[in-house]
Amino acid sequence: MNFTQLRCFIYVADNLSFTTAARKLNFSQSAISKNLNDLEKELKTRLLVRNPHKIALTLDGEYFYQVAVNILKEKDNAILNITKSHQKELFGNVNIGLDYSPFERSFLPTLIRQCKPTSFDFTVNYLGDYVSQLTDGKVDIAFLSDDIIKSASGLNFVSLISGEFVLMYNANANFDFGKKVSITELKNTCVLVPFTDRSYPSIYHLNQVLCQKLNTENIKTVDNYFLMYDYISASVNQVAIMPNFVVDLNKKGFKYSYLNYSDPFSYGVAYPMHKENDTLFQRIIAILKEIVPTNILPK
Repeated sequence: MNFTQLRCFIYVADNLSFTTAARKLNFSQSAISKNLNDLEKELKTRLLVRNPHKIALTLDGEYFYQVAVNILKEKDNAILNITKSHQKELFGNVNIGLDYSPFERSFLPTLIRQCKPTSFDFTVNYLGDYVSQLTDGKVDIAFLSDDIIKSASGLNFVSLISGEFVLMYNANANFDFGKKVSITELKNTCVLVPFTDRSYPSIYHLNQVLCQKLNTENIKTVDNYFLMYDYISASVNQVAIMPNFVVDLNKKGFKYSYLNYSDPFSYGVAYPMHKENDTLFQRIIAILKEIVPTNILPK
């Protein structure tokens, strides 16, 4: 039994999908299946019921799920405690969680320069698992949208940008879009949307609305925003929908319009409440408020 097998089992159990687990862990589906088969062989029991259209936990699977979660938590806590015991606390070491979007890449160098000699470590997070990372101490502060942590307790959130969805397309395209575009205007257009699940509620809800109002054959999911720019750069027949806080204004050859769709959310930073009076955290928040533009795109 190893940690990889446990993690594969947890992700399949959480999502009830081999495909989603493979995508989130950046594994092949065959690798997920092999790890689970090996785990079940060692335990001499079935943890999952595998039907063509449904995956479910067995009774042994429900029991072992909590065991696996506790084992991984203990492992992660041990690593964290040992690492912290060897860190020098001269100027402070801050672990930052982020998706590393094009927009974040634009202001992070300024934050680092203005916060010297503070040491920063970055955890690039494609899983949306910010709540546990913050509460378990894996990251000290995280860049995210507030919808991700609304139900979490013990966390502070500082809003930096009011979130909205924008349409991005090739500057050479023949689209006759105004400053605001309705979803129905995209009816016969190939639309790129961010791949996500319920861990990113606002984006997930928008994707559901798009599937209801548009031809689903014209909707394509993309794993990250950097790829969206590559796809749109190579095509004049597609549009991409993204939150305003991932727009990369340094890239030329693109046009933007706001999507006429409302689902209020904000982009900012979250951190544990017990850090509220920490002078280093207060300094980081103050710098971010100065360097992060509140109005990314003109209206």
